[in-house]
Amino acid sequence: MGMVSESWRKNLYLIFVTEFVVIMAFSFVNPFLPLFIQELGDFNNKQAAFWAGIALGGGGLAMFLSSPVWGIIADRWGRKPMVLRAMFGASVILALMGIVSNVYAFIALRCAQGLLAGTVAAASALVAADTPRNKIPFAMGLIMLAVFGGSSFGPFLGGFLADKVGYEATFFITSALLFSGGLIVLFFIKERFDRPTPGQGASLGSLWHLAMSRKMLPLLMAICALNIGPPMISPITPLFIKELDPRVAAATASGIALGLMGLVSAISSVVASRLGKRISLKKIMVFSCLGTGLLYLPPMWATTVTQLLIFIALMGLLNGGLMMSANSLVSLSVSQSQQGIAYGLSTSAQALGGGLGPLIGGSLASLLGFKPIFGVAGGLFILVAVLIIKLLVGKPVETS
Repeated sequence: MGMVSESWRKNLYLIFVTEFVVIMAFSFVNPFLPLFIQELGDFNNKQAAFWAGIALGGGGLAMFLSSPVWGIIADRWGRKPMVLRAMFGASVILALMGIVSNVYAFIALRCAQGLLAGTVAAASALVAADTPRNKIPFAMGLIMLAVFGGSSFGPFLGGFLADKVGYEATFFITSALLFSGGLIVLFFIKERFDRPTPGQGASLGSLWHLAMSRKMLPLLMAICALNIGPPMISPITPLFIKELDPRVAAATASGIALGLMGLVSAISSVVASRLGKRISLKKIMVFSCLGTGLLYLPPMWATTVTQLLIFIALMGLLNGGLMMSANSLVSLSVSQSQQGIAYGLSTSAQALGGGLGPLIGGSLASLLGFKPIFGVAGGLFILVAVLIIKLLVGKPVETS
């Protein structure tokens, strides 16, 4: 038993380091993506927000379609190959993004990235399948710490690099970091995987059955809705900053805003993972939803860049609790042998939300301007809290 314990902890800590590096790299491009698109097509602010929404949305919808299939493959052939696929695949795509010359090619690459990527889900399934059930909240809290920690450093460094060395070079640096993360997994992560006997493995039928089950469907609906909110503001943040003060280096300022939000989220994920031992995961999820909905409203009244940076940072205050509880509930709702398809479905739901969010945010921004988007996103979080209370709270989940 000691050997198993040592194995799952070693894998968890290595995945923590790898995900931190990879998410930091992915986050490099967030602060300047709309500005890069603006440069590709000589668009005005509202046009750039629209095309950024299309690019981000296309990637999310592609991931929505591919994630369940990757989940089935993970449960049949192992979770480690799926982590490698996501990291090395994204590395190639990001390098190609640095040499595109028009917005259509860029959108096509974002869709390709969506088909191949999904490192958090692949890493979460790898960790969850090897982690004792009573340690799942701790493990998912640590993974979320890596995600939000990477998200806090990435935008700041990416925005700074974009303003100093240019957009193209930043894509190449991102690609190199993703490739490095893949090498760490390839050589240092050990997976204990027992291939299912013929006829017992995951299939499209078992995937559909799990997705439609009473324990999983409400959770997937909530995860999808929760992931519409944050991407709604990603196409508009640097453009909103530019509108508030054209003299500010928009990529750097946007990087600071998103970086601070990631840092606050990272801290909250650690706190939430500790609370998960004493408080119901579903209660943490409801409270985090309601609080996040309210925290999305203040940016509507920002009149300076400084105010906007502070308000966006505070939006991450309960985000760690939100994602830790959602990921833990996904794992605890299924058996160890179904972790791959469970996280495949979870990623599909996240990706659908992540695809719809930028499309909604970018489209609404081109019609209404930037400020109302924060109010719409905030209202969505409050709506999800009501959905969770109605459909999820009160259903026991085994944690031992």
